[in-house]
Amino acid sequence: MTSSRAEKLIKWLLLVAGGMAATAVVPMVMPTDWMEAVNDRLGLGPFPRSTLTEYLTRSLSAVYALFGALTIHLGLNVRRYLDLIVVVARLTIVLGVVLTVLDASIGMPASWTWGEGPPTVVFGLALVWLARRAREG
Repeated sequence: MTSSRAEKLIKWLLLVAGGMAATAVVPMVMPTDWMEAVNDRLGLGPFPRSTLTEYLTRSLSAVYALFGALTIHLGLNVRRYLDLIVVVARLTIVLGVVLTVLDASIGMPASWTWGEGPPTVVFGLALVWLARRAREG
């Protein structure tokens, strides 16, 4: 694989992932009744309405949206930010492992556990692999 093709793939991955993460701005501001409806639809038990729940759900959404914006920014200039992309990719691998263990240990549905953590690990590994190819050129 050529280095320019690797850079294009990194760009595409970062823009898609960043765009998906940036959509977390929606739950950051959505009414609590909507959060409760989503929780009920997912079958996650009773939705605990409290100040802490509001804070955690909204602040986590804000962090995801921020990560999405950062990821988009990195994707817009892969060559310039390649070293930082590798750091973010390695941290993403760690995050994927942590999410998998966390989801399994707190009893999230298997579809959630396997649909969140492992794809996050694969995404990070793909970025690391592509970054190596991008540096070869």
